[in-house]
Amino acid sequence: MKNIKYFILSLVILASCKEYTEGLNTDPNNFSSAAPELIIGQAQLGWMQLAESNGARYAGIFMNQFSGEDRQYLTVEAYSITAGEFDDLWDDAYVEGITQAKLTKKLALEDRNTQLAGVAQITEAVLFGELAALFGDVPFNQASDADNNFAPEYDSQASVFTAVQNLLDEAISNVGSVPATLYAGIRMSSTATRAQIAHSLKARYYLLAKDYPNALTSARRGIDSPTGSLVTLHGTSPENRNLYYQFMVDEREGYLGATGSYLEQLIDLGNTSVNRLISTPGEAQRHAYYFTGTDPNTTSTGVFGQTQSFPLISYEEVKLIEAEAANRTGDTGDITAFNEVRDALAAQYGGSFPHSTSSGNTLLREIIEEKYITLIGQLQPFHDIRRTDNILGVPAKTGTQIPQRFLYPQVEVDNNPNTPNPLPGLFDATPINQ
Repeated sequence: MKNIKYFILSLVILASCKEYTEGLNTDPNNFSSAAPELIIGQAQLGWMQLAESNGARYAGIFMNQFSGEDRQYLTVEAYSITAGEFDDLWDDAYVEGITQAKLTKKLALEDRNTQLAGVAQITEAVLFGELAALFGDVPFNQASDADNNFAPEYDSQASVFTAVQNLLDEAISNVGSVPATLYAGIRMSSTATRAQIAHSLKARYYLLAKDYPNALTSARRGIDSPTGSLVTLHGTSPENRNLYYQFMVDEREGYLGATGSYLEQLIDLGNTSVNRLISTPGEAQRHAYYFTGTDPNTTSTGVFGQTQSFPLISYEEVKLIEAEAANRTGDTGDITAFNEVRDALAAQYGGSFPHSTSSGNTLLREIIEEKYITLIGQLQPFHDIRRTDNILGVPAKTGTQIPQRFLYPQVEVDNNPNTPNPLPGLFDATPINQ
């Protein structure tokens, strides 16, 4: 599962070696320094790993987009997941992502490269934002400083969301109007600016904090076209294939499916037991893109194909944030923003996505349902279900309640005495959602 980041990490190691004969008695995998322009790649891979790997698959099962169908994924399907299942996610986010982003920022500022520092701040902010959304209270102020503090204290979820906004504000000031492709290497693509990406992320985390006025303002300054979506780049080599493809085809075939998936039924026009809130003939084309029978589509023309890109933050997400935030604040732009997404989907799939004429709470539910469908395999619909107290009525896999958080990793419970005690369970809401 970590092949994609090892590929880039190897580039960092090789690029930092001056001569083949230098440092023969030094462990080549324990490099002590590298240019910040190279380290940012590792930080961004930490972001990609968090967005596209195990955590996203777990969330997809929890919120009934997918089904767990073999081995340990059967326990995820039954909501019997253990704390140890989150060890890798925590490590990827803090060690592979945040630590490298902070180091990049430090070295970039020392070099007076404020643009690179801003890019690092964006990466750092999104990693902290997702950790807070998934776990609740998490280490922030004392995080990623093992030399001085091996057992960091936990900061409140609300304070981390505030800190994330501050990081993004600093990033916007630092990046200016540079394109999002600056320092993206072969990892990411977008036609937006770095500032637009940061404003889009501000909108996301204001939404999660239920600060709808600021979410609306930020969304309107964010990504403004489908090509502006920030997406990962994948290829055919084993090291950089789509991570869903890697898992479902290369590594754990049969573990992740969509048998009985609420999402699959919702966009299956032949299934009359589950109906969309808004008539959408174009679901025939979207269903074919998402699923082959009751399996997620990993063919070359499917959503999880080998070389398919994966959204880190998309035009559709930002526009749907704008639509929801406008609806909740009484702004009449809610219907316009929503129908702009419907137009974009019609253009993408070549099918009919009629405009909505709804208003009020009916429109709100249509907006959130569209986001649940459109952001397949991403973490954001899981955040929405918990934030809105499951306004869509997505059925739980077992019992009556969808999980409310990820569990603190076993490695953290065993080694950090500051881990919250008593430990919250899978169905205990994070503070922001209580």
